[in-house]
Amino acid sequence: MRTFLYEEGQGLMNDVPITDLVAKAEQETVTFWIDFPGLDVGELQKIGKLFNLHPLAIEDLITPQYRPKIDTYDNGLMIVLRDADVDRIEKNLGALELDLFLGKNFLITVHAEPMECIETAITRLHSSAPRTIGRGPDYLAHTIIDLLVDDNLQILSWLDEEISELEDTIFTNPDKAALQQAAKLRKNIVYLQRILGPQLELIRRLASEESPFIKASLRVYFRDVSNNLARINDLIFTYRELVSTDMAIHQALVSNKLNEIMKTLTIIATIFLPLTFIASIYGMNFEFMPELRSPWGYPVVLGVMAALGGLMFWWFKRRGWFD
Repeated sequence: MRTFLYEEGQGLMNDVPITDLVAKAEQETVTFWIDFPGLDVGELQKIGKLFNLHPLAIEDLITPQYRPKIDTYDNGLMIVLRDADVDRIEKNLGALELDLFLGKNFLITVHAEPMECIETAITRLHSSAPRTIGRGPDYLAHTIIDLLVDDNLQILSWLDEEISELEDTIFTNPDKAALQQAAKLRKNIVYLQRILGPQLELIRRLASEESPFIKASLRVYFRDVSNNLARINDLIFTYRELVSTDMAIHQALVSNKLNEIMKTLTIIATIFLPLTFIASIYGMNFEFMPELRSPWGYPVVLGVMAALGGLMFWWFKRRGWFD
């Protein structure tokens, strides 16, 4: 558990005891942040009781929610967000959850693993505390959410590289592995849409709805965050359409390749059809066989067959059937 206390005239203090935070919880000149970089159930329950959090809010902080949501209580705002991380997606791991409980002069954040947006917010906190935590816990919450959305920009770069690699593979060697790669990429894109879609609606609510825990002057900041996330969602939808188009192109290329193979085999079979006919007629058991008395029978027939096969090959080539 990490604690940060900002008091006008005193500045920023780190690792402040919980008892001191509780004693100053009602002071308007004080803002503090409690961060849990892990799910310590006992400590979370203790903090919930000390700050009189609603039992449902405590339950949300302890229990994974798997879906973004926002709940309003008498003494705070409960916000649940998901962090779509590229490394976790590539390892087939679920997105990290970030829980925020926003009170009038405090912010509580809970996450099971270290998160880049939290660490960056702490860095900003130490470099310019008056501009972050000094402007209130709602502005600090905005900073964390804005950093979380900015992290999603890495997803766009990753998707762009994956799609470029997929298209190169499809046009050079449209095999089964390329189709599996496309299907996996499309699955990841659908997963991202399932995460970021509800998250966009949640942030739009923060930007539009009145709340006693978010100053009206901050709504424009949340509106900017929602606009950024909306652009990310639109681009991800575009990438989904691109992958679907690439899968259709893959099927067309495979079908075209199969048609070329079938055309070549058909031409070969057509060339050998009259030759097989001659061989089958000539190979029948006659009472009088030319080869028994004249040595020129087989050479003449073989010459006729070779000439006929060459003539048919030349005709097919002239018609462009081998192109």
